Amino acid sequence: MDKQLEFFDVVANTQKQAFNDLLSAQYQRVQWIDGISKTHAAITSIPGLPENVQPTAALNQFNSWMSNLTSQSHNATEEILKAQESWISTYEKQLAVSRDILTNFITLGSAALPKVA
Repeated sequence: MDKQLEFFDVVANTQKQAFNDLLSAQYQRVQWIDGISKTHAAITSIPGLPENVQPTAALNQFNSWMSNLTSQSHNATEEILKAQESWISTYEKQLAVSRDILTNFITLGSAALPKVA
């Protein structure tokens, strides 16, 4: 019985680790998007430029596009993070139920076997 539960735990923990790795990758993506946004903000506000330099229409359009892109990417990534955290929570609950069911099947199966003298 212990070997069967041990096998179940190894498979379940491997899957859980894969979910956690995906979640970690999403967190890194959020940091990456924030970094791009901060870099863009720093570039568009370089100190020391003459006050009379007006950004061109193309630059304004690019700045608007870049700000929108990073904002939308950040929002989408946050929603993905929420979904992944929910999946992991649901998966952990399902693992607990499945492990209990497996334990009961093993116990019932061993109880039904004839005793060898």
